[in-house]
Amino acid sequence: MAQSETIERPEDQQARLIEMFSVGSQAGNAGLDTDRDYSDAINDLREAGSVQKGSPRSLLGLPEIMGGTTVEREDWTLLGFDACERGFRENLIFSSEIMAESPGLKQVGPTILQMIGKEHKRNRAVAQPLFLRPRTMDWWRPNWIDQAVTSLLTPLEGKDRADLNLELCAWLPMFVVTRSLGLEGSDELAFRFHLTRSSFGARDHTPEEVAESRRVVDGILTEMVASRRANPQDDVVSGLLENDIKLPDGTTRKMTQDELFSFAKLVIFAGGGTTWRQLGITIDAMLTHRDVWDECLADRNLIEAAVDEALRWRATSGNFYRVATQDIEVDGVIIPEGARVNLWLAAANRDPRMFDSPDAFDIHRPKQHHLGFGLGPHRCLGMDVAKQEMIAAINGLMDRWPKLRYDPEAPKPIFAGLDMRGMTALPVILD
Repeated sequence: MAQSETIERPEDQQARLIEMFSVGSQAGNAGLDTDRDYSDAINDLREAGSVQKGSPRSLLGLPEIMGGTTVEREDWTLLGFDACERGFRENLIFSSEIMAESPGLKQVGPTILQMIGKEHKRNRAVAQPLFLRPRTMDWWRPNWIDQAVTSLLTPLEGKDRADLNLELCAWLPMFVVTRSLGLEGSDELAFRFHLTRSSFGARDHTPEEVAESRRVVDGILTEMVASRRANPQDDVVSGLLENDIKLPDGTTRKMTQDELFSFAKLVIFAGGGTTWRQLGITIDAMLTHRDVWDECLADRNLIEAAVDEALRWRATSGNFYRVATQDIEVDGVIIPEGARVNLWLAAANRDPRMFDSPDAFDIHRPKQHHLGFGLGPHRCLGMDVAKQEMIAAINGLMDRWPKLRYDPEAPKPIFAGLDMRGMTALPVILD
């Protein structure tokens, strides 16, 4: 894609864009108060105990959402930093195999999310070199990220106002992920819509609509994989086709088509579904802490610290769940074998036993690891790519509109959600 090319965003796609990327609507559909930031209530629960019986929703007095998993289990929740850190690190005891019980992930197919131990390590090793530094800097940035930022921001240069949630944040990771996989020329929004409907839309759409979306997605992916097998390119799928999976007996093999399909779907969901929210959270943090915006404007090297602090302060993925493979004691509490264990990092990342003034957004706090991208064997595979997308986007905004600020005439944005959190809007004056 040429540097000056813009991403087409037809007006007739606006309704679908709003439907797919409305944090407020998604929070409301999940039975949440869309005008409420739950952070204080989460803090209060953590201070009442680092390990508690019940799910995050039940502990907050919220109704459970049916259909999250296909197996009935007793819920326990880890809220303290040390407890959650242990839950992430000890993946054989707090097993991510429970992810296979998600109806949506069943439609995606087997992925590294539900694997543990050596199987997880073997399969992750095929993709991991493609997602780490320095490749994020010398491959992802020039090939997809920088181009996408330019293409999205250039059309805004003649405008006085914009909602950056819809006009930047939603589009950026969607574009980067689909093009990096080799889906050039596809309609990014339509593809993501069909992928979501085919995997998670059975409750909201007819069986015929779901089947049609699966046909569309599988057709696009089949064509893409066949093209890369015949003519490898400089993209992620070509890299996956080139790399080998090392088997327990010492032999190797290539990824199957089904494995490639599952990986591509996972990357699109994980990359597109979290980065847009986290970018919005980071922009909001910087605009509401004006000193941070000004400091980063003067020293762009500080932008990465702002991105990292926003991940601690308000990580978009607030909760991960595991299954206990044995009776296990955590902070003096026995969690029974077979229980669903919620790793509530929204609570852990503000634990005052780990972080000084944890509710403050402070880009100069001493360097400490947090749980914004998870931890241990299942730490987010695409974390470096996501960081570079956010850094590039904020740099692009500062280059064009150094006095960027919230629109005082627009409704005040709300930080909404529980498991998947984000800003309801980012209405700004482009100045």
